[in-house]
Amino acid sequence: MSSVPRYEESPGPAGCPLCGTSVSEKTERCPECGYALAGVGARPGPFSRVALAWSLMGLVAVYLITLGIVALSH
Repeated sequence: MSSVPRYEESPGPAGCPLCGTSVSEKTERCPECGYALAGVGARPGPFSRVALAWSLMGLVAVYLITLGIVALSH
């Protein structure tokens, strides 16, 4: 059996995926290049499922209201 050393990532600051600058986990944008770090590492993503669901329901409501106005005006 061959033993391969396993390396674990340290929980320290991660690097920017664009320029490689070391950034803390609380930083929202890279101070060097300005890249948005939402969804990188342990950071939350830019959109939540709840926000996307409400946006979709709002668009459907506007579509149905517009469809109703067009249908009643003819």
